[in-house]
Order: sequence, then structure tokens, then C-alpha cells
Amino acid sequence: MRGKAVIAFGFLMAFAAEASAQQQALYSQYIFNLFAVNPAYAGARDALSANAGYRTQWVGFEGAPVTGSFNVHAPLAKKNMALGLSFQNDVIGARNASFMGAAYAYQIRLDEAGKRKISFGIQGGAINYRFDWDALEYNSPGDPVAFSTNGNFWIPNVDFGVMYLAPKGYFGVSLSGLRQSRLTEAAEGDGRLSTALNVQAGHIFLLSESLSLKPFAFLRHDLSGPAQFDLGLSALLANRVWLGAAYRYDFGTVLSMQLLAGNGLVVGYAFDWALNNLVASQSGTHELFLGFDLGFLKQPKHTVRYY
Repeated sequence: MRGKAVIAFGFLMAFAAEASAQQQALYSQYIFNLFAVNPAYAGARDALSANAGYRTQWVGFEGAPVTGSFNVHAPLAKKNMALGLSFQNDVIGARNASFMGAAYAYQIRLDEAGKRKISFGIQGGAINYRFDWDALEYNSPGDPVAFSTNGNFWIPNVDFGVMYLAPKGYFGVSLSGLRQSRLTEAAEGDGRLSTALNVQAGHIFLLSESLSLKPFAFLRHDLSGPAQFDLGLSALLANRVWLGAAYRYDFGTVLSMQLLAGNGLVVGYAFDWALNNLVASQSGTHELFLGFDLGFLKQPKHTVRYY
């Protein structure tokens, strides 16, 4: 009940005027799914790449976020362009948000072989918000923000990103929620979809034929609210298994594992453990990842995918 009350309070605050709240879904497997955080990554794997993820956050905390996602992207043959599709469903307490979007990326080659390039990406789509007002308890039964807002509506969404891509490293910046669509119809509230800044970076160090290290960093900043960053290190063992650990600022730690199962298949798992005030209210976060690359487009490709 305590957890439900906290989620309900945070949910209502997101609709209040001048309020700030993190609205973007959170991922821990982004190092194998950069398209989920930057549309400029579309086509970067030189294959038809599809993946699905499922994340259940703060297990034991009633009303905590649960996120499911699926996306697919691929380069266009013999062109410096790529296309992608994204689907996501994010549930937090009484709020259920489903996103559908299409992405386009254009790549500028920095060398003749096309191994180093800058990619620009844009993604447009729509978010369907569904609110179960009956699941919340109010001190004021006539709350104008809640009861003057439709329980099921659509809003447009636009994301933009740019990435530098090289065989052993990447750096990207993306902005999501650029349109800042309004989330309430009530005159008393001005809750909007806030713009979020994401910065991604990583580099590969090949230490031997059987060991590679990948330090990485990820910054997520809701421009109307909080900022958070990850600093981590992953190790690739025998070109088969990735083991990773990261520190997430103002939260705790993230442990991850990915298995390169062969024939383009990747299976991953991440576990987030809070070291802040949430530690007493939940038993961790679990995230599953399944990815598959189908290299039928005859694009230049690397034997091992480092990102």
C-alpha cells in the first residue's frame, strides 16, 4: 500500500503545473540496443537487426514500472540510408503508455571503406496514454486534473539523434520528446511530455584474441527534471560472452551478461540493484534481452559485433 501511494503521488505530480518527472522508459541493455536510445543507430549493424526486451523494475514495489519493447532496423542496400521501426509499452502504476514510431537515418562516410561514419537519425511516431483513474485514491474526489483529462488519448512524438560510428567505438547524442505534447486537458494543469537528452559513448580495447574490454558511459537528462549517468565496463570472453558492471549515479549498480549464441543471435540479462533509499522497498530490477541479426544485405560486416 505504501508503494502504491508513492507511485500515485508521483503520477499526479507529473500533471501539476511546473512539475518535473522522468517520463522516458529506462533500459540497462542499451549497449546491445542503442537504437532504443538513438534513432541515428539505425542500420549500424550492417544487417536486418531485430530485438525484444522485457524489464520489470523494483520488484516488490507495488505499481513499479514494467516495460516491454521491440524494434527492428536495417540499412538500405547500396545506399547510405537506413530505416527502423520501434514499439514500446511502459506501465507505471495507473498509467499505461504505448509508443509506435518509424525512424530514418542518413550516414556520411568519413573514409572510402565506410568504416567510420557520422549518422543522423530522426524518429516520428505517436504515444497512446491510458489512465485508470479508478486505481488511484484521491484526497479530493473532484481533482480537476484527473477528472478533466481523457483516460485514453494519443499524442505525437519526435526524436532526433546523431552518432559517430567506428569499428571500435561510438559516440552519440539524442533528444527525445522534442514536440513536448500536452498530457492534460485541464486548465489547472500544464503537464507535458518533456524533452530528454541522452549521450552515449563506448570504446573497444582488444587485449588478446580471447579478451576485449569495453568501457562505456551513458547520460540521461530530463531537461525539466533529473539527470542520471552510468559508468561501466564490459569484458568480451572468447568472442562469446559479455560480462559487464556499471555504476548508476544516485541509484546503485547494474550487472549484465550477454551470450553471443551464434548465427546472429544474442541473449542478454541485466540486474539492477539499488543502493539508495529504494533498497528497503524492493528486491532489484530484472531485464531480459533477445536480439537477432540477419545479414542478407551483403553490407561490409565485422565478425564480432562490439556494439
